[in-house]
Amino acid sequence: MEELLVLKNISKTFKQKEALKDINIQINAGEILGFLGPSGSGKTTTIKIVTGQLQQTNGEAKILGTDTRKITENIYEQIGIVTDTSGVYEEFSVYDNLLVFAKVLNVSASVIDPLLTKVRLIEQKKQLASKLSKGQRQRLVLARAVMHQPKLLFLDEPTSGLDPTTAAEVHKLLLSLKEQGMGIFLTTHNMEEATKLCDQVA
Repeated sequence: MEELLVLKNISKTFKQKEALKDINIQINAGEILGFLGPSGSGKTTTIKIVTGQLQQTNGEAKILGTDTRKITENIYEQIGIVTDTSGVYEEFSVYDNLLVFAKVLNVSASVIDPLLTKVRLIEQKKQLASKLSKGQRQRLVLARAVMHQPKLLFLDEPTSGLDPTTAAEVHKLLLSLKEQGMGIFLTTHNMEEATKLCDQVA
């Protein structure tokens, strides 16, 4: 089974404050890892380290076989990231939001309609992103993160603040992505969500 992410004894210190201590994780293709912890426990810091936005103080991290301190553009073409700061272009339509990223990611525009159908936004295709509900916006950001079919997807509390029906739709989508062989790193503080979705938890 293909190893997508391996963390060995990862620690991170900011000045005198220890944010992470001895984190050990492995995610293989077709697995969902639930990374649990209350707000402020270091979940987002971990995502920033493994995606090359921060450097660890100690330990070794490899993403798709590459040291996270030496990430190249090639790696970013194979991962998707959804965080609470993942915005949308408010004055663009739903379709045009995805079209912009299709061009950036060198993906054919022909994938957009099937993807919007999959995330149940096809009826909102021509609607301005500023008019979307919170749940619709979250599904748009998720669609954008997976449109290039990444090997590994990072989700930072993707269902936080969503109603149960919308959260269930997101869960269904994540399980279908897993079945296609995608690895998913899911941060959550929702134990029920972790139980429902995850192959392993940390």
